[in-house]
Amino acid sequence: MHPLVRLVGVVALLGVLGGLCVHYDAVAPTHSPYPETDDLATDYDAHVGERTLLFGTVQRFEPDADRATIRVDSGEGAFEMTVHGFTERVRPGGFVQAYGTLREGRTIDASAVAVVNPAGGSAGYKYAVSAVGALLVLALFFRHWRVDRASLTFEVRADEWEVGRDG
Repeated sequence: MHPLVRLVGVVALLGVLGGLCVHYDAVAPTHSPYPETDDLATDYDAHVGERTLLFGTVQRFEPDADRATIRVDSGEGAFEMTVHGFTERVRPGGFVQAYGTLREGRTIDASAVAVVNPAGGSAGYKYAVSAVGALLVLALFFRHWRVDRASLTFEVRADEWEVGRDG
């Protein structure tokens, strides 16, 4: 296949992928059965009694009262919610998700709480481990394969081919 035809095909596929991303973003609010955080920030009282799934950063944790105060970020600005039924141990700065029923006074009666990051510094660790893993995968791939610039393809390295034929 001619390299120019291959390049046009790659550009076309990337264009389709970009279009799908734009489409997904345009219809994203219809994917969730729960109120959006922007709706809760602007008109909380209209959603009292509904089930919701919120993500937030722990501001205060009161283990003896089984509750925590979380900061929820939205496009309309951040707001605080009190989560009752909070049985997980987490420090301020940790990131959690809470599922439950919205109540008066920006309160949620949680039926489930999951700690995503127990402390604020966990995100950097996750990114570092992911980067190291990606580098190891790339190193392993290019140890066994090489790029043929003339045909814009990957080929098995010659030494790998020889070992495979002899074995």
